[in-house]
Amino acid sequence: MAQAFYSAQQSRALDQKLIQNGVFPGITLMKRAGMAATEYLKQQWPAPCRLLILCGGGNNGGDGFVVAQFAALQGYEVTVALFAQPERYQGDAATVLQEVTDLGIQPVPFHPDLLSEADLLVDAILGTGLTQAVKPALASLFDPINQSGKPVLALDLPSGLNADTGAIMGHAIRADATVTFITRKLGLTQHQGPDTAGRVHYADLNLPETAWPNVGEAPPLAQAHDGHYWWQQRPPRPLASHKGTAGTALLIGGNHSMSGALQMAASACLKSGTGLVKLVTRSEHSPTLTAQQPEWMLYDERALSQLAESASALGIGPGLGQDDWAKGLFDQACLMDRPKVLDADALNWLAQFPRHRDDWVLTPHPGEAARLLNTDSAQIQQDRLAAVKALQQQYGGVVVLKGRGTLIYDGEHCEVCLAGNPGMATGGMGDVLTGLITAWLAQGMAAFDAACLGVWLHAEGGDALYQRYGVRGVLPSELSDCIRRLMAETMAGKV
Repeated sequence: MAQAFYSAQQSRALDQKLIQNGVFPGITLMKRAGMAATEYLKQQWPAPCRLLILCGGGNNGGDGFVVAQFAALQGYEVTVALFAQPERYQGDAATVLQEVTDLGIQPVPFHPDLLSEADLLVDAILGTGLTQAVKPALASLFDPINQSGKPVLALDLPSGLNADTGAIMGHAIRADATVTFITRKLGLTQHQGPDTAGRVHYADLNLPETAWPNVGEAPPLAQAHDGHYWWQQRPPRPLASHKGTAGTALLIGGNHSMSGALQMAASACLKSGTGLVKLVTRSEHSPTLTAQQPEWMLYDERALSQLAESASALGIGPGLGQDDWAKGLFDQACLMDRPKVLDADALNWLAQFPRHRDDWVLTPHPGEAARLLNTDSAQIQQDRLAAVKALQQQYGGVVVLKGRGTLIYDGEHCEVCLAGNPGMATGGMGDVLTGLITAWLAQGMAAFDAACLGVWLHAEGGDALYQRYGVRGVLPSELSDCIRRLMAETMAGKV
C-alpha cells in the first residue's frame, strides 16, 4: 500500500472536517496525538526522565499539554514552559491547559535557564501552521534550545520547518525525532526536512479508512510505494526469450578521460537483465572497456544512426563532455524516436538548446535542474516539488529530481523515494542510475515505472552498501553487483 503525503493545507482541512462532521471532537484528536507522542517518547526515552515541554499558543501547544498529562501520570518529571500568555490559549488548547494545572503542574513562561534542568525537550511550539518566516523575537529563543545539547522530540513538525517544502522558515528547532500526526508531510522528506526532523514516526491516531476521502478532491502531493510494487510492474520474460527480445540498450558517452562514467552506466544496464548493451564512445576506449566487460559491444560515433534503428532505449550523458563531438551525439540522440534517458552533460546541452519531448526521462541533480530552469540550486532546493513540476512542464517526459527524497514526476503522478543515504553523494552515482533506468526502458517498461523502479533499486542498493561499509564507503562501481543481489533477493521474496 502506498504512503500518501499531503500538504499542510490539506492536513488542516482533514482535521477540520473530522471535527465538523462529528466524526471526532477536536479534543479527542488532541488527546490521541498526545497519547501517540507519549508512547513513542516512552520507547525512546524511558522514565525516569526530566521533561521540559515547550508549548506555543496554538493547537500544537495543546498537543504538548496532553503529553505533559500522560507523561506525568507515567512517572516523568514534567515542566511546562509557555511561549504565549495563558489567556491566549483558546478552545481545546485552553481545556487541556486547565487539565495540566489541575494535575498540579504549574506552567511557567519559557526562559533559557530552564534548559539546564531537563533531560529531554518536547517541541510543541508551532507545528504545521507556519506560513511565513519565524518572527525575530521567537527565533532568538530557538538558538539556546538548539545549543542546549539536549535531545528534542518534535510534535507533528519541528517548529520553523515548512511542512510542504522542507525549507527552514528563517529559523527552526532541530529535533532528534519527530512524531507526525494524521497525515504524512512531504517536507519531512525534502531539503532541510530530514536533518531538521531527525527520526520520523508517523501516527495515524487510529482514524478509520473512511476518514481519508475527507482530505478533499485534491490528490496527495506525492506517494511512496514500496519496491515490491515497482518490481511487479516489470514485463514478464517468457521461457522462449532470447537476447533480441530482452531489450537492446544503447548508451552514449565516455569522452576523453571520462570512460569510467560510461562504464558504470553500462555495468548497471547489463546487470539489470538487458539482452544487449551497446556503447557509442571514443574509439580509444574500446580496448579497455571490452577488457572490463566482454559482453558489451563497442562502437564509435559513426555507427550511432544505424545502431539506433535496433535499439529499444537510449541513455546519453555519462561522461559525454562539452565539446563538438558531444554536441553532435546529443543532437542526434534527441531526434531519435526511441525512449531515452538524459543525464549529466546531456542535461547541460539541453539547458543550452531547450526542447520538449514526451519520450525521455530526465535525471537532474539540483545543480543541473537549476541550469535547466535558469536559476540556482538554492532556489531548486527551496521548493523541490515546484521545481520538478516546472521541469516537466517545460521539457516534457518524466523528470527525476535527484537528492534526498528523490522526486519522480510525469505531469500527473509524483513519487517520492524514501530510501538512500548521504554516502551516495559520490561522483558516478548518477551514471549508475542512468544505466538502470535505460535498462528497464529497454526491457519494455513504461517511462514512469522504469524511472521509479530504477530509483528504488539504486537507493536500496546504496543503503545496502552503507550498512556494510558506512557513510564513507559507498562506491558507485560496487553498486551494480549489490543491485543484482537485491533483485535476486526480491525475486526470492527475501526483501
